[in-house]
Amino acid sequence: SGGEQSPHLFQFREDGFLVLEHFFTAEECDSMRNQIQRIIAEMEVPPHCRTEFSTKEEEQLQAQGSSDYFLTSGDKIRFFFEKGVLDERGNFLIAKEKSISKIGHALHARDPVFKQITHSSKVQELGRKLGLEKPVVVQSMYIFKQPGIGGEVTPHQDATFLHTEPLGRVLGFWIALEDATRENGCLWFIPGSHTSGITRRMVRAAPGTSTCVEFVGSEPAYDDSQFIPLPISKGGLILIHGEVVHKSDLNSSDSSRHVFTFHVMEAKDTTWSKENWLQPTPELPFPSLYT
Repeated sequence: SGGEQSPHLFQFREDGFLVLEHFFTAEECDSMRNQIQRIIAEMEVPPHCRTEFSTKEEEQLQAQGSSDYFLTSGDKIRFFFEKGVLDERGNFLIAKEKSISKIGHALHARDPVFKQITHSSKVQELGRKLGLEKPVVVQSMYIFKQPGIGGEVTPHQDATFLHTEPLGRVLGFWIALEDATRENGCLWFIPGSHTSGITRRMVRAAPGTSTCVEFVGSEPAYDDSQFIPLPISKGGLILIHGEVVHKSDLNSSDSSRHVFTFHVMEAKDTTWSKENWLQPTPELPFPSLYT
């Protein structure tokens, strides 16, 4: 299987990540950016963003509304906003297209453009080179990292949120739709940090509790000096092992850092945790990556 890829794969197994510059064309990136603009133009602002805070009880209902909106987003296209972009009545303080943090979590299944990219022949070919036998797509997200307000993503491992038994069966595909630089919030990794398991899990909370998820375990204090930045140009792909530690900083620049990312699980001999926030549904079982 593709001899020229083997040094790459060795690097991926060593580091827990792999940078493939110019994996997608500028045209493919622009088609995703144009499509997301159409999706935003048609967006209805979710009702739970519109409630006016007043009593404690209403605040709890609000929290529950937000958590239900998130928990049931696995098979839909839904909108998540940066903090501080809505006033207390739920009106936007800035333009809605500038206030969105991410859109998830089923673009790969519910939108033709993102579906085509996710299942593109080069992605399938890469899956085969990686030795994936029964890869399924579990989730996807469009991340905006808005200028000035695109929040930091603290150090984490994807398997904290997407737990499998055994571990090591989840892989992220992270596609830069614009140049990702140190200024606008590129990813940072601790090379080789994917080999000692996970320390924290996000699990579904018991029904009826005000939060929808809770954390078991804790994230250790990582040493900042261990992280290396991975700037990447538009069209580049970063492969992310489910247990590698990575983060991104606040976007303090005046340019956005749009990304399309999706996660794949090797379903062969693997159990998807019933405690994960994200669950396949009868309407959308996890689709095979291979078509």
